[in-house]
Amino acid sequence: MTNSPSYLHHLHAFRGFAILNVVGAHAWSFMIFWTGDLSSEGISRLFWLTETIFHGSTVYFALISGLLFSKILETRGWQAFFTSKFTNVVIPYIIISLFLTWHYWQYLVQDPVLNISLKDYLIVVWSNLISGKASIHFWYIPVLMVMFLVTPLLAWIQKHSIIAMNLIALLPLVISRSPFPDFLKPQTFIFFIGAYVLGMVVGQHYEQFKLFVAKYQRWLLVLVLLTSFVLFSLYLYGYQAEGFYSVRQTLVYLQKTAICALALYWLSQREDKLPNWLLNLGSYAFAIFFLHVIFIDLVIQSSRDIVAASRTVELIALLGSLNFVAAIVGSMLIALIVKRIFARHARKIVGA
Repeated sequence: MTNSPSYLHHLHAFRGFAILNVVGAHAWSFMIFWTGDLSSEGISRLFWLTETIFHGSTVYFALISGLLFSKILETRGWQAFFTSKFTNVVIPYIIISLFLTWHYWQYLVQDPVLNISLKDYLIVVWSNLISGKASIHFWYIPVLMVMFLVTPLLAWIQKHSIIAMNLIALLPLVISRSPFPDFLKPQTFIFFIGAYVLGMVVGQHYEQFKLFVAKYQRWLLVLVLLTSFVLFSLYLYGYQAEGFYSVRQTLVYLQKTAICALALYWLSQREDKLPNWLLNLGSYAFAIFFLHVIFIDLVIQSSRDIVAASRTVELIALLGSLNFVAAIVGSMLIALIVKRIFARHARKIVGA
């Protein structure tokens, strides 16, 4: 493998790590709640464990987006920056939202026999695009688009005040993202812009950052373990996140930023020895993000009768694992087919 200023293998591999965590955040929790609820202590503990590990993994994508901007994209100019975001994020988001709105149309209107009006369909599509509701996880794309739109302002602040940048990066410690089902409240944008700015700061001082992590990696690992323990305990003792601030989201931000720091450093130490499967996941990360819930839904719909007959924690854990594998493999397979058919235009369709 060769390295270049515009392509760092460990940053690409980190995308693969990030998408594994995002899929993990949905694989077991959707199997639990799309087939029932926390009907036993064992299922509750399974949910709490997967939430402790995976909840908030979109922070990884916000961080890496900011890092890549400072490290690579800033030098390419604003036209190239916005053109790439429109081509690689906005267009596939529109195309897949069009498809998913059509695919779930009967569920959206709760009418099994429906004569689809093109006007009504387009109105729903437009609403889904603005609100990110074509799929349960698409709320992140409007957040991402706002992050991209404010990037010129953030880049200006970065050039004039590192103190202001650091303060913005600390905002997620005191302003929490909004919980399900209202993901797109103003505080969510502040939370993820804070993570994006932290990534920008890290990218600006990347070599110093790696030296810092190398020196304090044991303490960062302690922070990961400590925040994970406290997060699980909050679930165990029934803490409910409410309002503009949540202790849980502060802990998630600390946990995920510490994990991000360690993962980036450890991956950077294997720059020329990274496994191909992880690099491939990085290449297909956006396609997996866009498509994975479709395959989770297929597994859940196919297993409803089995779960209804025997709703045990062992079965839920097994089917959640099947969700995880099917979501990744199925998404990559669809992306490969689209690439085979549309070649270089595939990224505009599925993001890969």
